[in-house]
Amino acid sequence: MDSSEAFNLQETIKAIQQAFSAVVVHVFFDAGLHGLCLAMVVGVIGYVLRSKGKKQGKPLINVCRKLAVFCLAIMVPGFVSLLMTHSLPPVGVYNVNSLGFICFWNLVVLFICAEEMNHQFFPGGDSHKDSDLASSEAHS
Repeated sequence: MDSSEAFNLQETIKAIQQAFSAVVVHVFFDAGLHGLCLAMVVGVIGYVLRSKGKKQGKPLINVCRKLAVFCLAIMVPGFVSLLMTHSLPPVGVYNVNSLGFICFWNLVVLFICAEEMNHQFFPGGDSHKDSDLASSEAHS
């Protein structure tokens, strides 16, 4: 390092913040875009099932709605960047791995679908009494 160059902490922190924000904006936008595509697939499946009168249709449509709202929310910084600069911020060496995003969102959708179907098929799950064990012991 040259003795005439002084280390400037403020510039270093500013460069790190810019790089971090660029990566976060870009990664969240890409993740949200993949999640939105998966939400549309789940929504189409839910719509088809609901039109056929299957009881799984309504929970899948609810999952689509919830996932789409969340994905659109995490994509907002990317949309702002696209509107202002007509591109996402440059992030250097960043490769999009669609398979990773799709696997991640599949796990999220699986969990949300299970919760939504449990809620739809068994409403008032907290209202059952813990006396099931006691009543079965009383019958013995």
